[in-house]
Amino acid sequence: MKSRRNRGSKWGAEFQPLDLDRVRIGVKRTESKRGVEYSVQTTSGQNAEQDKSWVCPHCNLAISKGQNHTVAWDSVRGVDTRRHFHNSCWKAFQGPLL
Repeated sequence: MKSRRNRGSKWGAEFQPLDLDRVRIGVKRTESKRGVEYSVQTTSGQNAEQDKSWVCPHCNLAISKGQNHTVAWDSVRGVDTRRHFHNSCWKAFQGPLL
């Protein structure tokens, strides 16, 4: 019996393994911190305008365009409370978003 493992697809393209880190970016989830529900999403920041940057409310340092980071907002109060955090700062953050 022949192995099909190294055979390309019927369209001639080689198999590309799924990059799970890339898939996870942009997936919205809900997290709870001190009884407050937050909508949370990881982003690459690649789609921002050229000169766009954010200030992390946890450490007060800049997050530049193209830097992976976490966007979070209060699920009840809505996207007006949206803030951009360094990934490690979001993990340490205990809220609330002001």
